[in-house]
Amino acid sequence: MAALENLRAHWLAVGTELLVHATRGICDGSLLNADSGRADTSARLEEWSGVLSLYAVADETSSVRVSA
Repeated sequence: MAALENLRAHWLAVGTELLVHATRGICDGSLLNADSGRADTSARLEEWSGVLSLYAVADETSSVRVSA
């Protein structure tokens, strides 16, 4: 019976170690994806800020009147 308990404890330790390694890999991948997403979002915001500033200048210089 003690041999069975030792075997069970060994497999439990191995299973736990595998789970820890798998989870660590998932977390590392998630961090890389999050960093990549933040960089992409920042780049897009900078691009759109430049485009929006062009529209702001166009709106201020043009005067359009509408009458009914």
